[in-house]
Amino acid sequence: MTSQQKEAHMQFNLLNEPWIPCLGNDGKLRRVGVREALTQAGTIRQIAASNPMDRLATLRFLLALLYWCKGNPPARANAALGDSFPAEWFAKLDEHEGYFNLLGKGKRFYQYRGESETPLTANYLVHEIPTGTKLWHFRHATDGVDGLCPACCALGLLRLPLFATSGGRGKPPGINAKPPLYVIPVGDSLAETLRLSWCSAPSLGTPAWEKPDISLPKTGEVPLLTGLTWLPRRVWLGNPEESEATCISCGRKNRLITSSVFAGIGSMKTDDETPNRLWRDPHVIYDNSGKSKVTTPHARNALGAADAGAGQWASIVAGMFQQQSAPAATDLPNQDSWAEGGKYSIWVVGFSTVQNDKYLEAIEYTLSLPASVGKPVPAVQLLERWQEENARLARKVWPPDEQRSSRKHPEMASAIAAIRPHVEDKVSAKVGELLAGGDTAWQKAASAYRPMMEVIARSLSPGFTTAAVERRKRIADTLPDMTQTGPAKKAPRKKGGTT
Repeated sequence: MTSQQKEAHMQFNLLNEPWIPCLGNDGKLRRVGVREALTQAGTIRQIAASNPMDRLATLRFLLALLYWCKGNPPARANAALGDSFPAEWFAKLDEHEGYFNLLGKGKRFYQYRGESETPLTANYLVHEIPTGTKLWHFRHATDGVDGLCPACCALGLLRLPLFATSGGRGKPPGINAKPPLYVIPVGDSLAETLRLSWCSAPSLGTPAWEKPDISLPKTGEVPLLTGLTWLPRRVWLGNPEESEATCISCGRKNRLITSSVFAGIGSMKTDDETPNRLWRDPHVIYDNSGKSKVTTPHARNALGAADAGAGQWASIVAGMFQQQSAPAATDLPNQDSWAEGGKYSIWVVGFSTVQNDKYLEAIEYTLSLPASVGKPVPAVQLLERWQEENARLARKVWPPDEQRSSRKHPEMASAIAAIRPHVEDKVSAKVGELLAGGDTAWQKAASAYRPMMEVIARSLSPGFTTAAVERRKRIADTLPDMTQTGPAKKAPRKKGGTT
């Protein structure tokens, strides 16, 4: 290979190379570069990566670029939400094209290196690919042999600010610590989705593509672009192999990158004697009700409870209404101009881990909400009551004198845990009707349990004796009681994680 061929071999600029998988409004799948994604955003339905972590990371990257190039949204920027963004808005990309080189000798995108660092496998960039001695049953990879194509390396770099977890001493998690649930308003096109999160920010700051080694401030507010792009790992990709092979992540043929520096950056903890840094992520719900500190919801660990993931939709919607100082995404600032038909959609993405890599799960779901739900307080009370009633449903089956001891009837809790995800899925699909319909809609939601409770009743109380028939009827008739009014008691915390 000549020197000229080697130089061309090392060229991969994110602005021009087709690396972002997109689904067009015409239903066709294609890959585009950053320039095309932004200037043709009105023709793109959505980012079409198979993993929701990649879709979210790419969306947030494009949002950060929009802020960097144009700043805060100009007056009436949302007058036509579906329109693509004007090409002249992104002249800054042409001026700084070098920031977005993935490979090469000069400045690289989201990469910098220290002294005498030992390269590891590039597969560390993608959570679902095994590395080292990890035993993964459904996917096998060999360090130094299997690798990633440049497009998958770019997606892996974009994941770092959102989904990096603590990797031991000197390897901190991302700015949001344990990855929270991200809540994003979505429209009918990429342009709409970006505009719905594009709101005025008091301070933008410096993004990581300008300064990959930027540190978080010890105290004070973290600027928006710094927080959106801050890198908790030091990465430097190895050179691509000369021959093509199959990418272990996407399965496409390409020249693969098999090695990379993937190192820690040192502790990012603040001093105990100084105020903590202030960062409010625009796509995270914050709960200020706790006495000690602000908390955020996280994806539950499905290994901790059979129904760990069920019912979390109610916590999220309630949190959106309860949040006193809501970030841009959860405040829904533009709902009057874009909620055609009286509804809007919220996309929820979470990432759950146990001891970093022993258990990994990426989750996503979409909630369709009414543009106006009336007073937030009744909506919150009903959502909280739904959670409370579901949490105590297994105990309600038994007579009052037996409800205190759930140990007497462990089979009931297991049976309800098995059916609850199915019921919650059906109910959450009608969350808009629930919030707009009041008590009648919630009572209808409670009745979704009836067919499943009848099945449980026949299973746990077979036979034809009078006692068996009475027990069967009592089980079948036990449903969440949504007729009560007033604030509900806080639902007990689930083993699978926070609510």
